[in-house]
Parts: sequence; C-alpha cells; structure tokens
Amino acid sequence: MKKLVLFDLDGTLVNAGGAGRTALCKAMKELYGKTPQFEHSLISGRTDLDNFSIVYELLKKKKPTAAELKKIKNKYLDILPQEVHAVVRAKKYDVIPGAQKLLDMLVKNKEIILGLGTGNLQEGARIKLAPSKLGKYFTVGGYGEDGHTREDMLLAAVKRAEKKVKTKFTPDQVYVVGDTHRDICAAKNCGFHSAVLTNGFGDAQKIQRAAAELEMKDLKDLSTLCVWLGIKEDPKGVKRGNYIMPASAIEHVFFSRTGIDEDRLKMLRIKKYSDLESGTIM
Repeated sequence: MKKLVLFDLDGTLVNAGGAGRTALCKAMKELYGKTPQFEHSLISGRTDLDNFSIVYELLKKKKPTAAELKKIKNKYLDILPQEVHAVVRAKKYDVIPGAQKLLDMLVKNKEIILGLGTGNLQEGARIKLAPSKLGKYFTVGGYGEDGHTREDMLLAAVKRAEKKVKTKFTPDQVYVVGDTHRDICAAKNCGFHSAVLTNGFGDAQKIQRAAAELEMKDLKDLSTLCVWLGIKEDPKGVKRGNYIMPASAIEHVFFSRTGIDEDRLKMLRIKKYSDLESGTIM
C-alpha cells in the first residue's frame, strides 16, 4: 500500500535564517513605503498567500485585492533569492539534522511517495531549498499559493500526488511532518497522520496542546520515524497510535512522563478540532 509523506519546509527540512520574513518586510517597504512590525509567530506555519494578506492588512487596514496580492508575490520572489544567499553567506542556513539520511532512505522505498506540504510559494520553496540540495527528492507538493489555509495546501498536494502516481490516497495513507501546531491542526482536520519537530519555529505550548502522533526534536531517529510510518514494526510491541512517540511500553501511558491529563488524550484521539466544544486547540 502506497503512502504519501508530506514535509513542511521551514523548521522541518531547513532553517533559512528568517530569509522569508526579511524578504516579505523588504517587499512591503518597497511597495508601500513602510516596514510592517509583527512577531514571527504571527506568520509562522501559515501559507504565504495568507501571510501576504495579514501583513497587507497591518499596513493598509483593509483586505488586499487579487491584484495587490500578485504585486506582493512578485516583489517577494524578486527579493527572496538575495536574502537566502545572504543567510548562506553568513553561515546561518542549516539543514535539519537527519533530513538528508531520512529522505535518502525513504526515496528508495517504492511504497513511499515524497511530497512537500509547505506554506511557501512553489517558487519560494525552490529558492529556499536550493542551498540544501533537498529539492531533488520532491516531485509533487502543496504550496502557499494553493489557498489561505494549510488544509487547502495539503489537499492540493494530495491531488497532485494522486495524479502523478495514479493512486487514490485515503486520509490514513497520508503522513504530514511539520514544526508548528498549525501543521498538526491542518493534518488532523484533513484526517491525516501528523508528526511535529519540537526544535523548529512552533510554540511549545501550542504544539503540546495540539497533540501530534509523533513528537521529535529533529529527524535523526530514523527507526522511530519508520515505526510511525508503518514501514517497520514497533520493537516494543506497543500499537502505534495509542501513545505519543517516542515512548517505551511503560511510557505509552505518557501522562507520567509529561504530566498531561486526560484532556490531551482527547486531543490526541480526535479527528478534527471542530469536534471540540471550543472548536479550537487553545
């Protein structure tokens, strides 16, 4: 049975040293004469299309037209390459530990289809990935121009993958790897599996609350990732999905490790956050 694994980009595959945010701020300054002021958490984990709208509203106090969004997109893409180059030159560009080995391993598995599930524009993703040489692993993906939400982007990635490999993927065959609570939320809202890297750009409290199936600092633990993907048996004999990985047979009742109560167990088990009375994770 084929499985589709969708990787976020920033904080999940590479750390581009804030090149995207810098490029966006410079683009807005050039277009509208003023640099927007905002916390990185405002745009982290969103799609570029959504971010362009949010930052435009910060400056102009109104929603952008389609023409304005196109103008911002073009200016952003004009500036982004030089910002990525500056980050690389300053030695602030990093590949997430384990990413290269994981992709090398997965690309050899005929049952695994690799894709991007990133809020970056498609061209922006290419630019950001170029120094890492990781772009060669991804022939399909969902991108920041596919919609204002990560759900839109993930669903677009699945459709493209289905068309490319001529296989229909059920939600249970799709695995999403990201680094923010928004990655987890979008995956769950689509019915997909979710994994999160805790050393990325996400808010620790929101990540914990969102309750991904798999939580890891980086991508170095290939064995655990293989168990999560279902391409390797759990050596401890604990059924995948009953606990937040990595965990031992004792730790799979993971509240003793984390101090989290049954509210988080509910979060782990739900399909969509709209099922909660509050309709939100926070």
